[in-house]
Amino acid sequence: MATISAILRQNIRQLELFTSLSDDEIDILVKHAKIHSLVEDEVLFNEGDDGDFFAIVIEGRIEIKKLSDNDQPITIATLTSGATLGEMSLIDHETRSASAIAAEPSTVFILSRQSFDSLVDQSPRCGVTLIRKIATILCATIRRTSNLFADSIEQPKT
Repeated sequence: MATISAILRQNIRQLELFTSLSDDEIDILVKHAKIHSLVEDEVLFNEGDDGDFFAIVIEGRIEIKKLSDNDQPITIATLTSGATLGEMSLIDHETRSASAIAAEPSTVFILSRQSFDSLVDQSPRCGVTLIRKIATILCATIRRTSNLFADSIEQPKT
């Protein structure tokens, strides 16, 4: 993983999660972040791994897979540019609930839990802003999931 370059700094600012951060906060964030390139079929993380980082897809496609009851991987989401993954681990410190695998060559923005914690310590305002944005993302995901679940339940015929 290489340190984020100045060229990507502007691209990072355009990601929805970071649009409300000041220039100083973006600079703090950039100091703590990494960029990671993945080849097709490369695993970013596996279900059950320690959740020690959060990622944003910069380019490419990442498939989120969950093991079924008979241990067969099922694709539950396909993420593209701007999508976030692993944000739950920054909040709850639990293991990964699914696997993330590159469906094609991809680039992701990585912020480790340790870097996130340092960022919050250095700039509490920035930390609160990011936590609020992450909470908004998680709420949207829960709403989508509950709607999908409700749609999947067969209603009794009257």
